[in-house]
Amino acid sequence: MRYLLCPGQGSQKPGFLKPWIENETFSSLLSQFSDITGLDLLNLGVEASAEQIAETSITQPLIVSASIASARTMFGDQMSSHFDVITGHSVGEFAAAALSGVLTDEQAITLVTARARAMQEAAEEIETGMAAAIGQDLAELEKSLGELQIANYNGVNQYVIAGTKTDLAALGENPPAGFRIIPLSVSGAFHTSYMQPAADSLVDIFNATEARDPALTLLSNSDGQPVESGEDFVASLLKQVSSPVRWDQCMDSMQPGSKFLELSPSGVLSNLVKKTISEAEVYALKSPDESIDFRQ
Repeated sequence: MRYLLCPGQGSQKPGFLKPWIENETFSSLLSQFSDITGLDLLNLGVEASAEQIAETSITQPLIVSASIASARTMFGDQMSSHFDVITGHSVGEFAAAALSGVLTDEQAITLVTARARAMQEAAEEIETGMAAAIGQDLAELEKSLGELQIANYNGVNQYVIAGTKTDLAALGENPPAGFRIIPLSVSGAFHTSYMQPAADSLVDIFNATEARDPALTLLSNSDGQPVESGEDFVASLLKQVSSPVRWDQCMDSMQPGSKFLELSPSGVLSNLVKKTISEAEVYALKSPDESIDFRQ
């Protein structure tokens, strides 16, 4: 099986688009996406600081735009000729929606831009944050959470917890047995009930979006299962704003001995797959000069 992986928030690094800017196809697409987002995406991906591109209202459209543009640059519109399955992590699901044919590129960029702004606004209402929790005993973690919530189940004993910064600091000072708590540089408790105001504000734009059924197998972050209905997938994208990301279940659906390609900005998902899927052949796409052909 051949898998295409679309990265999520936290994958970005300053200057990650430098290898891409001389490619005319990529630069043209980023210019079009910049018009939709109202952001100078090329400049942000080349010149902006880590702090600038960590802002949610910027990060999300930047990552999704980069993923879609890198895929179109390398594979054009023929995703099904190169890949059997596609999936994205968190905001990466918007790139996956476009590349699987559920949404047009323009629809995906429009929706993720609205999502990013809504989540940024919700994050500013109350001081919250997120932290990585690394450890083996999920039950031990769960009984120590109190008001905190698990936002991401990333597999290989990696979780992301979220809530008020006070609660996160308290857990960091007294971590569950066998766990390390590592604060993350994000501005809100994403994928938790703290984001419900954002989800509520997005209902109209998501409901007005016309979706198509996927043209190749698309795995959902909600349960790791293949998506049958494009309309249902768009509904799950809205729900995902305030619900946990089940990347662990996506990896549970992946077959051993398969080939995997992670789109730009790559690295995070590639590493998780390497640690989880036996005999996996994994590629992290970082430049348009790489020679990668997944056609059978």
